[in-house]
Amino acid sequence: MKHFVLIFLSIVFLLVSSCKDPLQITDPNWLEEESFYKNEKEAFLGLVGVYDAFQARGLMGKSYREFDIITDNATYRSGAEWRAIESDIHISSDARIARFWTDYYVIINRANRMIDKVSVMPDDLFKSQSKSRILAEAAFLRAYAYYDLTAIWGNVPFYTKTKERSDAAEAATFKKDIYAWIINDLKTFVIPNLPKIVPLSERGRIPKAAAEALLGKYYLTEENWSKAAEIFFGIIDSKQYELYPDYAELFTEKGEFSKESLFEINFTGKGIDTGEGFSTRIDTTLALTWPSQQIIPIADLVDSYLCTDGKPIVADYSPNGYGAKSPGYVSGSNNVNTNTTRFKDRDPRLRASIYTFMDKRPSGVRLWNYNNVGDFAIKKYSIISSQQYENGGPQNYYVIRYADVLLMYAEAKNEELAIPDQSIYDAVNEIRNRLKTMALYPAGLTKEQMRKRIRDERRWEFAFEHQRFFDLKRWKDDQGNPLLLTLPPASFPADNEGVFRKRASIPRVYTWPYPQEEMDGGNRALQAQGQNQGYY
Repeated sequence: MKHFVLIFLSIVFLLVSSCKDPLQITDPNWLEEESFYKNEKEAFLGLVGVYDAFQARGLMGKSYREFDIITDNATYRSGAEWRAIESDIHISSDARIARFWTDYYVIINRANRMIDKVSVMPDDLFKSQSKSRILAEAAFLRAYAYYDLTAIWGNVPFYTKTKERSDAAEAATFKKDIYAWIINDLKTFVIPNLPKIVPLSERGRIPKAAAEALLGKYYLTEENWSKAAEIFFGIIDSKQYELYPDYAELFTEKGEFSKESLFEINFTGKGIDTGEGFSTRIDTTLALTWPSQQIIPIADLVDSYLCTDGKPIVADYSPNGYGAKSPGYVSGSNNVNTNTTRFKDRDPRLRASIYTFMDKRPSGVRLWNYNNVGDFAIKKYSIISSQQYENGGPQNYYVIRYADVLLMYAEAKNEELAIPDQSIYDAVNEIRNRLKTMALYPAGLTKEQMRKRIRDERRWEFAFEHQRFFDLKRWKDDQGNPLLLTLPPASFPADNEGVFRKRASIPRVYTWPYPQEEMDGGNRALQAQGQNQGYY
């Protein structure tokens, strides 16, 4: 068995009932609810239903990594939904916006229902600490869903108890109040009741460090630098986690459940509704294919990766602040399909994350159909194999990695201090050391220089892992404007559809509109409160 979620997954699949209103989702473990939740096994099955909600194709099962489309990392190959958002013409009736909203509230409703039911079960039905652990895991998953909801929509309806059809849906709660409640819940209940180490037989369940990292992320977003740094350093200092030695291999099945992973969503292609839709297997015995139907990396990302000497390939590349280009870099031909020097002696994460024309079959023929749409394609989470998926892909999706902890610590500590200290260098250089060929950070960086490098490091480390969008939502430039307002380098085509535009209305940068079907579908309190600013 690959992971614990599959123990009951076929049962859960048959029992799930859903509808458009996330507050009216029938419990994922519905048999006849009055006869359910009678023992520890059934309580655990309820928890499995919460995990299962993260596997939705609208979230980690496929669309979560597509958030990179609306950043300076990528663009969309076809379809109107992401294109509307990246072009800043999205409206409240857009289906993708409604889909994310509903999927997040499915998680929350399942978690709330399970917590309500399990909380009142007699303690003697459970083995020691099992009840509190199950409840803490559900609360963690709920807290993660609220982090994303508030990042995307700002103030949102906040439910910590099951909402039945007869209950009136609520208006939006202030984001700061949601943060205060979740932070307290993580500190006082979730973290104390999770195990430090998850046994191999239970891999896939939540360890204490995952909840600590989420707590640190809440603090980081609040710009509570000292508390964030303290939390992240505690994870680092525990010595429990380490980076997987091979960055490229990490994003294959071989890399799953490593010491780098704090929280991953588990998939397998061996059963009904157990696979994912974000990975790709390229069969060298078949016709050329396009690795991703959705995401196309853009040249700005490709050219931003440094050379192995730590220098850029573009002179005075101002967004990176690294000065003159690498003396070892030779520009060569401008043709991206023949210029091999463009990819020579570059950060290994470039070729591990992105297919270029240099990725070829053993015969020397190109591996993928790069002439089909563009010059680059997503390589991360893809492998070359003649064994194709039957029920979706088998790869797990990483939500929180130790690399994230290292870089969030470096970010928080750098903001806390006037001058970067050695602990910051240790954290960022641990990321570089994994790559083996990359130069370490130079000594003597200012706070501002270190900030730029940490932000760039996150871009390269987490390309096509959903992080870029949420980072750009919380980062600000020197004038205090959100980085979503920042244009790409002047050398990059201004009409490219995969870059952020300067917004005419700043509030639209911070939030998406509440879905129109939520406003029209019975949530009169939210309707009375009104739409997010900048939308109708």
